[in-house]
Amino acid sequence: MSDTQLNVLIAHYLASHAPQALHPFLAASDTPLPDLSNPPNPDLLTLVTDARAAELAAKLQHTHLAPVADLKSLLSEPLPQNDKLTRVARTFDHISDGNLTAVAVSNLPRRSFNTATAEYETRQEKSIVVGGADRAVRVVDWNSGEIVQMMTFKAPVLCLAIHPTNPRYIVSGAMDGTLSLSDTITHSTLQTFSGAKFVVRVAFSSDGRYLASASYDKSVSVYEAVGAAHHARTGNDDADAWLHALDSGDDADAAAEPELRYQLRHRVETESNPEALLFHPASTWLMYTQRASPALHYLSLGDWETRSKSFNVHALDNHVSFAVLDLALHPSGRIIGAITGDHAGPGAERVLLYGVEPDETERLACLWTRSEPDAFVLPRLAFLPSGRGIITTSASGELTLLTLQGEVRSKLKVHAAREGVTGTSDVVRDLAVATHGEGGWEVVSVGYDRTIKMTLGRE
Repeated sequence: MSDTQLNVLIAHYLASHAPQALHPFLAASDTPLPDLSNPPNPDLLTLVTDARAAELAAKLQHTHLAPVADLKSLLSEPLPQNDKLTRVARTFDHISDGNLTAVAVSNLPRRSFNTATAEYETRQEKSIVVGGADRAVRVVDWNSGEIVQMMTFKAPVLCLAIHPTNPRYIVSGAMDGTLSLSDTITHSTLQTFSGAKFVVRVAFSSDGRYLASASYDKSVSVYEAVGAAHHARTGNDDADAWLHALDSGDDADAAAEPELRYQLRHRVETESNPEALLFHPASTWLMYTQRASPALHYLSLGDWETRSKSFNVHALDNHVSFAVLDLALHPSGRIIGAITGDHAGPGAERVLLYGVEPDETERLACLWTRSEPDAFVLPRLAFLPSGRGIITTSASGELTLLTLQGEVRSKLKVHAAREGVTGTSDVVRDLAVATHGEGGWEVVSVGYDRTIKMTLGRE
């Protein structure tokens, strides 16, 4: 499309939606007055809407939807033979002088002023977000490993999460019991909630309305948004005037002042330390586990009623022989993966699969990782983008790829203590799985060797 054609589209849009801005635009762009009796087809609004729909479709192309009624049929889908942990493709070892404790991957907005064009620009850049024992959260460029932003706190960071619909917002939990909401555009901490002891888990609901944290003061807290995560038109021409002046390469959600805030809505006092948090995909329940309990607890969001179901083979069995230390949601949104610990006996670590609903009490599968549990290390798990496999971490530096049929497809030593560097070890602390090319995937992991490792699966 030529500049002249684009200017005509803009002129027609302004004539219909922002007439006060039309004549300044016509004068600046040397565009003739639009003929409202002959509107362009498609018009600018249609083109923008279609472009956004195409962008959303691109983001969802790797999402695995499950139209089947039988949950077990999801488990029968085979993992392609070329899906396996192959090699560490990249290592970022200059990130921190302390151990890395948490990791997440997302497209984060980066807003900057272009001196050549004298305009603001916002780009969505694939980024790695890591938390560390040195009391910092860092945003790392996916391709170069460059640290593009660092936010510091008063205590070691133990966990973090990225807002699901506007990734300019990041929440982190720290060893001093604080929960912090930060903004990557203004590089500021927007809110801090104080607690008594380690915040070990944080999570957003899929719509961003709720935020949850789990703390070793034996509590699970739920916060509700009281500010908007996205900028919305007010309908007042004066208040919305800045939107008409927004630079062509800028984005309203990034340019607006950060309005998102949360307030505490409900707190559950647990009998023992909580370990895992997971929101129901419909944002109707918060699910959590705790030590010394075989149950998955469901907290209803809004009326705060609670239900539970047992992780034991028999739903009414309350015997405690293990703890569930991490939860992950299958890409279909219909199955939960739960990794266990605190076992007696060697090689006893396993992944249990259940339906996501509270009344789906049947154990769908028990997958043995063949990794040794460690009393001082919390294992983590994540589903592949296809939903046909699971990656787990270990204290020995290994990543493990499991099929949903129970095959240990591959193990790969990824992290290791660094020779001559005091305080490092083999422990893999956290992981995230990202898409790679067309249909491929790779694992991003952090550990007590103070590195980020990028491990390729299918290329």
